[in-house]
This record gives sequence, structure tokens and C-alpha cells, in this order.
Amino acid sequence: MRNLFFILFLLPLFASSQTLYWYDVLLDIPNENRESAEMLINDYYSNIEIPSDVSISLSRIPLKGNDFKGTHILNMFSSSSESLANFRNSLTGEKWELYTSGLRNKIESVRAVAGNALAYTNIDKVGPIGQAWLFKVHAKDNMKFVNAFNKLLKTMKPNGFLATGQFTHGTDGGESIFVYGTSENLNEAFSGGPSNNKEAQALQTFFEEIHFAEYSQTFTRVLVKQY
Repeated sequence: MRNLFFILFLLPLFASSQTLYWYDVLLDIPNENRESAEMLINDYYSNIEIPSDVSISLSRIPLKGNDFKGTHILNMFSSSSESLANFRNSLTGEKWELYTSGLRNKIESVRAVAGNALAYTNIDKVGPIGQAWLFKVHAKDNMKFVNAFNKLLKTMKPNGFLATGQFTHGTDGGESIFVYGTSENLNEAFSGGPSNNKEAQALQTFFEEIHFAEYSQTFTRVLVKQY
């Protein structure tokens, strides 16, 4: 059993040298179709061969802004861009066509985004609740953002997984950088943040150092099924 998204990538506490790659499919599913759509997704991904270095999960998105389109997110993740690309390209054939045609009748819209995580900590502590913060950053400033994040992690010690990285495909409106953190439960998600003055000061310094970044939106996902 994979440990949620990333059990295959157990690394030291802080490992910014390893790039992680992800491909997300965002589905907007009406309430009346949610159960049947989840069953269809689960039936497909539970009965195909998934490479050992690719992790897949289905989550609901219960908390989001008014303009965010999507009720569910299907996440594909790997430390190998080649493995992730090969797996995505393998999703063809009769079984795939039956799955996608059936799902098409249950959803209002679908879109895909992709990117990579450039710096992270606590990869062995990925929780079932995850929150993403999205920022608009000019490409020339991406590494400034990552460097500021690395500096923050020298002081900030979150309970769960925390990462930053970039969108490489599928976004609009200038969103290019994300920060993503996970929690073990809703209480931890609600109460997360600096645990002392030193961490609070480090977080304030981080915000000052990313003054060039425009905050865009946030959304929260809750794990339904890990494959």
C-alpha cells in the first residue's frame, strides 16, 4: 500500500535536489453524479497496471473559491518524468475508451494541469488533507520564490508534507507557482501555522522576500482513494 501520494519517494527531511513531477485532472461533477462517477473512476484505476514509481489518487475538493471549477482531482505523481509520461501515454485502448465515454456523461467539465515540485520537506508525512496556495510569478522570479521557500524551511518545521514548485502546463491568468501542504486531519489543517515566534518571524520574512508574487487563490482536497 502506497503511503498516500508519495510512499515511493521517501527522502530525507529536506531534499530540494530531487524534482517531483505531477499531472492533475480536475473534474467538475454534479452532486447527483458524484457517487457513480467515483465508482467509475475507482473501478478503472483499481484494475489497470500502475508502474511502481507512479502514484495515483482521487480526492474531493470541498473548499475552494467561487471561480474555481472542479469538485474532484485525479492526481498522478512520480519522481521520474519519463515514467509519468509513459504511464499517461499508456491510457489508451478499448477499456480506456469505455471508461472515458462513461465518465463524460457524468461530468460538466474536465481540464488537466501539470508541473513539478522543486523544494519540499516531510515527504514521509503526506496526509489525506491537502491545501494548495497558487501565485502569479514572472518566470524570471521563480527561483527567487523557491530560494525564499528553502530559507523558510530552515526555521519552519511543519507537521506534514510541505512543498513549492511550478506549473508547466495547463494554467491561465498567470498562475505559475504553488505552495502545497498536507495535514493528517481537519483539526490539524485548521490549526496549522507558525508554532512559535521564531517561526512566525521566518514566515513574515518569507512573505517579504516574495513581494513580487501575486497571491491568486487556494483550494483544499480530501483523499477519497489511493491506487
